[in-house]
Parts: sequence; structure tokens; C-alpha cells
Amino acid sequence: MKDIKNWLDFLLGKLTMYHVVVQALALLIFAAFVLMFTEYLSYSPIAFAVSILLFCTGAYAFNKLFGWLFGVKPHAESAVITGLILALIVNPYKIPHDILFLTAVSGLAISSKFILAIKKKHIFNPAAIAIVVASVSQLAYASWWVATPALLPVAIVSALLVLYKTQKTYMALLFLTIAVTLITIQTALSGQLTTQTLIAAITSWPLVFFAGIMLSEPQTLPPRRWQQYTVAGIVAVLMTIPIHYATILMTPALALIIGNGIAFYMGIRRGVTLRLVDKKQIGKNSFELTFDTKELTFEPGQYMELSLPHKHMDLRGMRRVFTIIGRSGASQVSIATRLPEKASSFKRALTGMKNGQIVYGTRIAGDFVLPKDPSVPIVFIAGGIGITPFLSFIMAEKKRDITLIYAVSALSDILFIDELKRYDIKVIIVSPDTGVLPDPSWRLESGRVSSDIIKSYVKKSENPHVYISGPSSMVSDARSIVKNTGVRTIRTDHFTGY
Repeated sequence: MKDIKNWLDFLLGKLTMYHVVVQALALLIFAAFVLMFTEYLSYSPIAFAVSILLFCTGAYAFNKLFGWLFGVKPHAESAVITGLILALIVNPYKIPHDILFLTAVSGLAISSKFILAIKKKHIFNPAAIAIVVASVSQLAYASWWVATPALLPVAIVSALLVLYKTQKTYMALLFLTIAVTLITIQTALSGQLTTQTLIAAITSWPLVFFAGIMLSEPQTLPPRRWQQYTVAGIVAVLMTIPIHYATILMTPALALIIGNGIAFYMGIRRGVTLRLVDKKQIGKNSFELTFDTKELTFEPGQYMELSLPHKHMDLRGMRRVFTIIGRSGASQVSIATRLPEKASSFKRALTGMKNGQIVYGTRIAGDFVLPKDPSVPIVFIAGGIGITPFLSFIMAEKKRDITLIYAVSALSDILFIDELKRYDIKVIIVSPDTGVLPDPSWRLESGRVSSDIIKSYVKKSENPHVYISGPSSMVSDARSIVKNTGVRTIRTDHFTGY
């Protein structure tokens, strides 16, 4: 299991979340073509190909158009994702006048990202709001034909890839549990509860596709995990209980946009404009960038997604998430990033920014936060750039008993030395480098993070909360060691490559 996890982290770490979604949808579409050619699905593969072409080209064109009208550089990959989702939930093209209808639906989806938005933050899942508007106007209807038993195995694989990348697996499981439970109850109340009828009832709903591809969209989820679980539960109830009001019938798309509205109310209600005021190199290949912004409210340890349109953009896109470094409510915040030899175009553009240039924050989220009780002892285990969330922790106003175990390949790789010196925390540097530490009060443990080192500083009797941040393999290994000590509260945050 650990080898599979490491392999997934290595594979998916090279891709952005958006690219993983495109690949997952492409896998579903390939499987659908195979089933159509072998006549397991009754749709024409040619009609399906035309639908994909219409939805994706329409979404891409409208994305360009609205980007030009609103004076922003649009996110092309997001438009393609919307087009592919629509192709999987709206019946494939049949007759010539469908060209107009399908193109109009893609236009509705893309326009919602620009028009139904507040301060650069869109509110609704584009595909879902387009389907709702199209249904009300009788322009087109979603059959959710992707919810066929023949496609279910592929839908499960696709959904798991996306959920693993976005770390929304437990939220999706909660949604599925509630939805399946309610479907089972309804089937039992109808007096038709058999294994066959129950399986048919469950597989006739687009539950797996919906949870993995649409509900998990980060832009329309609230920032905290408990809020995400709340929204998932509400959407599951709305989606599976038959609700009629006058001429309005509850559908999966309508349930989702209601959930999107609740999520928007819970979360940040504006985009964030960040103006670069300082950039400096820290360590051999890492940079700290400091930005001016309006007072920014966040929980220490949370991250912000940045959007940076740039020339010669590679497949990894124009959005990334970075831990916020600073104090909540401050007018300046920082981020840190490592610039590898084969850096993405985003990282090259980010580290190449000049003072005064602008980058946009599209959302703030994350549950890697401190306990409310300041008397709880804290142990941080950091690797490399994983030190960044801990800087915001130690900058927090409340004085805490903090021990930092910081693993680096060489002492020259220690980041934020001045900041670590400034605060009253115990620092243990773990490194094969046996040179002189930057601060005589720090302690050096030779080698790499091991069971002996962790057990020396993590004591079950003290009931500490342990936070681990860094490369995914280090986080996984350290978590297993800490768990074996009997410590109950362990929070993890990993940084994959991109």
C-alpha cells in the first residue's frame, strides 16, 4: 500500500489538479468510445465525437471571448474540463439543430464564470449552472448518461485519481454514504428492496462521477474540511430525496448549485490582489516573495491558490497553491517556493516577477491549523520547503510550547534562519551535514529523520499535537513513526513537485 501511495504521489505530483481532471475525463471518454463501438452503449461514436468537439470548442471560444470582454487572461484548461463534463452528461449530438443548442449550453457554462462571479471569484460549478439554466429555458437537458453500469469501473478509477490529487476522498465517501443510504431507504419504503433492484437504483444515479469530478471542484468548495463535509451532506440529501415544488424538480445539477451557494457563503467572498514588493533567494534554489495586499484574514497554516497568466504556458497551467506566510489581518504576506532545474512555466514566471507586478489569489483554504487551546504542546516535523506553514504558526500571537524538528540535506538548505531565531521555540536540525549550526541554541541530529530521533522528541505522556509537512514520502514515513508512539493527534501537509 505504501509503495502504491508513493507511486501515486510521484506520478500525480508532476501534474496540476486541472491536468489530472482532464486525464480522468479523457479516460472516461476513451472507455465510452470503446463501449459505443462494441455496442454496449447505444449512442453513436460519431455523434459523441461531434458532441465533444462542439462542447470543447464552444467552451474554449467563449472562454477567450469573455476573457477579452472582462480584460483577463482566461484559464483554457478549465474551459476544456467544462466541455468534457458537458459531453458526458448531455446526450450526444443527434440532429443538425443540436449544434446551436450544444454550443449555447457551453456558452452558458463559461459565461457563468465571469458574470455570476463576485470580485473575480465564480460561485457555481459552470457545467451544473449551465444545465440548470438550459433545463429551465427548455434549451437542453442532462440525461447524465455517464451513469451507466458499464462505465462504473472506469468512473471509479477516474474519480479516485481526482479525489486523491485534491485530497477530497473522505468528503466524497461521506457524500456517497449518505446518498446510498437514502436511496436504500427509499427503495425499501417502495416495497421493492432486493439486491438486484437496489444495485439498479444506485447505479442509475451518477454518484461516483458526480462526487469525483463535480462536487470536488476546489473553486466552489468552502475552505475548511468540516464545511466541505457539511456541503457534501446537504447536496447528497437534496440530490437523492425526490423534491418537487410547483414546476421545479430537484436534479443533481440543481442540488450542486445550491451546495455551491452555501459553500460561497461559508468561504472567502472575494478574490485577492497581491502586488509584489520584495523577492529574495533563500537557500540554493528557493525564493521568498512578499506581497502587499488588503488586510488578509486566514488561519495560520492555510494555503492560497494563486493565478498567474503568463506567456509560453506549459501543460501544468497558471494556478498553484502556496502556504501563506505571515499574520492574519496583516497588509503584507509572503510565500516561498523551490525552483528545480526543470521548473514549470508557472514557477519560472512567478520567480521572474518584478516589484510592482500583480498576481491574483483565487481562494484560501486548508485544515492544517493549530488547536484553539494554546496550552497544548506542539511538535513540528518539517522537510525542505515544508517549513513554510510552521512560520505562520510561530508568528501567531499566542505563546505556545513548540518543538521544531527540521530535516534538510545540508545546513545550507535551512530556510528562514532569521525568523526561526527570532521566536522562542526549540529547534532540532536533522541533517547528514555535521557543520556548524546558525544558532548555538539549536541542536543537531546527524543523519535523516528516523524512529529514534522522532521518539526522542515526541512523548506520548505529554500528549502533544504533531504536525508534519514536507515531501510526501517523508511525511508518510514520519507519520507512521509518530503513530507508533501512541500519539493521537497527527496532522499532515505534503508538498508534491510541479
